[in-house]
Amino acid sequence: MAQAARILVVDDDPDMLHLISLRLSAAGYQVSAADSGEAALLSFREQRPQMVITDLRMGKMDGLTLFEHLQAEAPTLPVIILTAHGTIPDAVAATRRGVFSFLTKPFDGQELLRRVADGIRLSPKLDTANWRSSLITVSIRMEELLRQARRVAEENRTTLLIGPGGAGKTTLARAIHQAGPRSMQPFVSLSCTDYPAAELEEILNPNNPLGAWTQANGGVLYLQDVGALSPIAQGRLLTLLMAQLQSDDPFYRLESSAQKASSTNIQVIAASPRPLDASVAEGRFRSELYYLLSRTTLHVPPLSERCEDIPVLAAHFLGNASPGKTLAPDAILALEEGNWPGNVRQLKNIIEQVSTGNLTEIITKAAVRRAMRELDDESLIALDDARRDFERDYLIRLLQNTAGNVSQAARIAQRNRTEFYKLLARHELDPVNFKQRFK
Repeated sequence: MAQAARILVVDDDPDMLHLISLRLSAAGYQVSAADSGEAALLSFREQRPQMVITDLRMGKMDGLTLFEHLQAEAPTLPVIILTAHGTIPDAVAATRRGVFSFLTKPFDGQELLRRVADGIRLSPKLDTANWRSSLITVSIRMEELLRQARRVAEENRTTLLIGPGGAGKTTLARAIHQAGPRSMQPFVSLSCTDYPAAELEEILNPNNPLGAWTQANGGVLYLQDVGALSPIAQGRLLTLLMAQLQSDDPFYRLESSAQKASSTNIQVIAASPRPLDASVAEGRFRSELYYLLSRTTLHVPPLSERCEDIPVLAAHFLGNASPGKTLAPDAILALEEGNWPGNVRQLKNIIEQVSTGNLTEIITKAAVRRAMRELDDESLIALDDARRDFERDYLIRLLQNTAGNVSQAARIAQRNRTEFYKLLARHELDPVNFKQRFK
């Protein structure tokens, strides 16, 4: 049997609070009660209800102020506001700010239950947690992200994940796949930086029977580092998305490549370590494609913005690597005070290193700090390697900005064409791959 939805009811009138709670409990809901906005916020953070029903006029924190706090932490949470002082301007102002519904007291009990049922249908379902089991968190921000991800999964939305390397974008994409109706269908992960441009373009060719469209048909296609797609590959991805968006329109005439793409049924999840706005503004990423991908955008926070997760993640990784071992309290404190540019992936590496390098059951602060220093040292590269990486990145940017025009790129770099071609050859860069040839 499915678990009943939990509803938080807030009112400073004890009789009204009891009446609403009783009515909702009789309808089968789990009910929590709070007699003030401040108490409601504490209860919300502890219990994560699927809906909040609050009186408008209360003491220090009124219903709209409470709503603003709730919306900041959980934008998808439906909130119903009740008031004995309701007017049309009040209702309009509240709904414009995102309040789900507005009822004037005295209200009809059946109407309240109807609106509650409508809100619960929009609120992500309670989880038995299998789909999200690999996402370890106690963070309110992460819980809201998972709430949004669940809705993305249920509604089969094309989605763009934005977040730094190691923060968990791939893990989140797999969780979305598991949470939705495509969970028994393929999950195809494709890194847009692992292939030469021409090979990736062929992988994304809808007419390729061995390509990504065929492999992912019916399931999820996950594109890592989507901003690295060449212009041709961007055009082919755009073809698929446009065909799926418009295939139900009988007046939309599909061209041959779009017809092939529209025969597939794929949920596309794209990821980027940074927002794509700058790439769009600079002409390196097609604006039409960006708008289709970013209609739903989920931001995966870096570990530095969810520090409360560090102890639970560390315990989880340690339990997997060396069951029975524990972290000393000051070792946990050292982790919480650490710098995590590599995010969750870096934390996992640290824990795995200290778990295999320590014979004692309790891992000390000294061991943790030593591992953190060693990994920091390993992350530094030789000066010549740094120069080479910078030079290659510079040349790529140059070719992207000039659309592969060697003469223009050489002029900007203040090099003659012969020297510039030698630079390109040294870094195995072909200007043809940067031509603006959208198909």
